[in-house]
Amino acid sequence: MSGLPVKDASWGGVAEHIRKSQERVLSRWRELVRNDGRLPIQRLKFSDQQLEDHLPALIHQIIKALEGERVPEATIRQEGARHGSSRRAHGYSIAQVIWEFADFRKLLRQEFEQAAASLAPEKAFEIRESILDLTDLSELGSVECFVDEARRERDAAREELSKANRQRDLFLLVLSHELRNPLAAVRTALQVINAEHTSRSARERAMEILERQTRYQARLIDDLLDMNRISQGRIELKRGPADIRRLVTNAIDAYARAIEAKSIAFRFDYPDQQLLVFADPVRIEQVIANLITNSLKFTKSGGSIEVSIRREGEYAAITVRDNGAGIDPSRLDRVFELFFREPECDVETTMDIGLWLAKQIVELHNGTIQARSEGIEKGTEVTVRLPLLASQLSDNGGKKVLLVEDDPDQRELMLLALSEIDAELLGARDGSDAIALARGTNFDICILDLNLPDISGYDLVARLRDIQRDNHPLMVALTGLGRPEDAARAKSAGFQHHLVKPVDLDQLKRIIAEAPNSR
Repeated sequence: MSGLPVKDASWGGVAEHIRKSQERVLSRWRELVRNDGRLPIQRLKFSDQQLEDHLPALIHQIIKALEGERVPEATIRQEGARHGSSRRAHGYSIAQVIWEFADFRKLLRQEFEQAAASLAPEKAFEIRESILDLTDLSELGSVECFVDEARRERDAAREELSKANRQRDLFLLVLSHELRNPLAAVRTALQVINAEHTSRSARERAMEILERQTRYQARLIDDLLDMNRISQGRIELKRGPADIRRLVTNAIDAYARAIEAKSIAFRFDYPDQQLLVFADPVRIEQVIANLITNSLKFTKSGGSIEVSIRREGEYAAITVRDNGAGIDPSRLDRVFELFFREPECDVETTMDIGLWLAKQIVELHNGTIQARSEGIEKGTEVTVRLPLLASQLSDNGGKKVLLVEDDPDQRELMLLALSEIDAELLGARDGSDAIALARGTNFDICILDLNLPDISGYDLVARLRDIQRDNHPLMVALTGLGRPEDAARAKSAGFQHHLVKPVDLDQLKRIIAEAPNSR
């Protein structure tokens, strides 16, 4: 704590002059700063209060000190530190922070010289230096904070760069091994196939190995490409309603031979009822395939792998469990990191992209993924949870969808394409047919071709809304007209969606899946 000793009334006189001139000092300072081209353009967007920041408080502290009150130095430095942090966040350089202080100090000195014009030089010097000491204390706090934050940011960036370099080196090391291994197997298999005295059974076995290693290498390249796309935020999901049982079954089928080749005791448990999720089927199959691949890689021949599907409240849960190498429980929170591996594992055993990739895809689907293990050589269990479709959670059952399309082939194909979703689908060949169906059934979604032989789709939507006035179905327009004015006309007629032919069926499935049950 510090204060300026008040030796006579001249100190208080200077304090009173500074108090009266405070607004003038700040106004002139704001003008100087806004006209100073050396400062960041951001200053022109500041309000007066933002621009002044802590300077009014600093002037108040100076006045208190001149009047003999004890001024806490720590407070002045803390306020200065907050100022330095704020200016840095707005793009200032440290030199620019110092320039602003220099302008403020110059104006404050001018006001002091007016107040101290009648004072003896020695007394004026003593008061002026005391005022500037407090200003310097604020500037010191500002600069120190600015430098400390810049140093911490630099050190963090350096550590990130070092980490990235280590990951790159590990990536290249493992990649070289992962690419060479299948190539070596492919080369050996070709030599066996081309050998003059190779038996038929040996050739067939070599062909199986050749096929498996080629498939593995293709999968590895796909994973690498996905890793790059996801890390750059460029992955695009093509989502629609899907039965999780079918997706898991497809993934298992792809690895049936590999499971058999290692004499793995395999078990697949699944419920009788559908578990519908709103997902990109290819990506979810990829997730399950990555989990199975991981289990196969770390489970010895003769081991066991179990895949199960069950409903957990509002989620479909898929678990892949093995009795393989296992994971140290203290390291479970790191298994989904890129290139993670157990210290006990040889670095050349795996690229460890699969679990990282699975986590990214699952989270893009608003799901979760979790790993469990009781320890090394005690197996691993990974569970993926994906949110079920809203219709799956409703007690009202699936949605009712009306498709009105006069072209019989197009109507049949669209009904066939939409048949995989959890909905009751009814087709109508024209407006009259649609009106008759609407009088007997409450629909959740009505998909209407606008160019019908007996009635315009714009008129039909009004008729259907009137018939189902208590139901409020979602209305979707199908048309060959894609101009902005066409979409606007459809909206004004009562359609919530305007789809241009040829219709993107994935988009239509998303609309149906996300629509609420109107009944």
